[in-house]
Amino acid sequence: MINRVTSVLIGKDISRDAQVVAGAQLDTITKSTGLADGEVVVLDENKKVLAAGATVADSEAIFIVQSTSETFDYTNKAGTAVTGNRRIIMDGPIYGGKVKNYSGKAYTARSEQTASITLAGMTPSAGTEYIVRLVFKEVNEHPGQFTQSYRHIAESATLDTFGAAIAAKINAHTGRRVDASYDNGTDVLLLTAKEIPEGTTSLNEIDEHRQVNFEVFFNYVDSDGNWQTWEPTDDTITYSGPTRGDGEWENIRDLEKSVRGYRGISNLTHFPVITPDLETVKDETYDQIVIEYDVAYRSPDNQYQKEAPRSVVIALPDGANQTTDVLAQLNPWMASCPGAFANVSF
Repeated sequence: MINRVTSVLIGKDISRDAQVVAGAQLDTITKSTGLADGEVVVLDENKKVLAAGATVADSEAIFIVQSTSETFDYTNKAGTAVTGNRRIIMDGPIYGGKVKNYSGKAYTARSEQTASITLAGMTPSAGTEYIVRLVFKEVNEHPGQFTQSYRHIAESATLDTFGAAIAAKINAHTGRRVDASYDNGTDVLLLTAKEIPEGTTSLNEIDEHRQVNFEVFFNYVDSDGNWQTWEPTDDTITYSGPTRGDGEWENIRDLEKSVRGYRGISNLTHFPVITPDLETVKDETYDQIVIEYDVAYRSPDNQYQKEAPRSVVIALPDGANQTTDVLAQLNPWMASCPGAFANVSF
């Protein structure tokens, strides 16, 4: 298994600040008139703003900076008070010769699992009890199978009445994990998984985002009181999803939380839990730029140089204006690396 230290930089849906121009010093753009909250900028090896179109020949290494909402004041050596300085998160240096991969992940929406059950050809038996049993596969904490069963005694042999009643029975359950609908025209009972609220409600949830994954079983109670399997068979059940997608705010939030330990934030249980605010914005959707590279260091046990793998994920809101500016800096520089990496575009 390869261990890789990852950093996450998260931008906001803003345009580039007018003060952030090629060659501008880092200490200049971090002042109150410089970087805006959530602005992402690429710096050269001297920590000046990298010019759009610059290559490895212009700067052997780059740094990537994300500004935060925090500001601070200080007094310099001359005794002058400097106020409103922007606190930043920086990744790098990234040397062109050490870059292993440069790629982009465009935002794609997630989808919940569905089960489409065709009931055509079935004739309900009035007075017979039918059971729709859902087995959920993603509840890892449960020692056995976590199930929800819905029972309905057919009132007539009319299929449309039966299908609508099954859907109504499921939807009447306040703790259900799927929504049900029945189409009279196609005789299809559609079950659609619901979002799990413990991972999709706020930024500060303990649980990571996961999706409902289920399987459907149909039974009825015969005249002897035994459970029997009834149609539809597996051939009439079509499953789709779930699809996690890329760039959903829950995924970015979980990724941001997972790398907090690399920033020295290790206490997540003992009161008081002191952590910085998350940079992820709830309900935002993100494109991602991923850079994988090696960092050279001198081994403490042997007097020679080793390399450790690192990666940085730059998450920018889907369609954000500053994405164009960031890629105008990164694409030419990455293309000039020994790996000659293709441009990223969204």
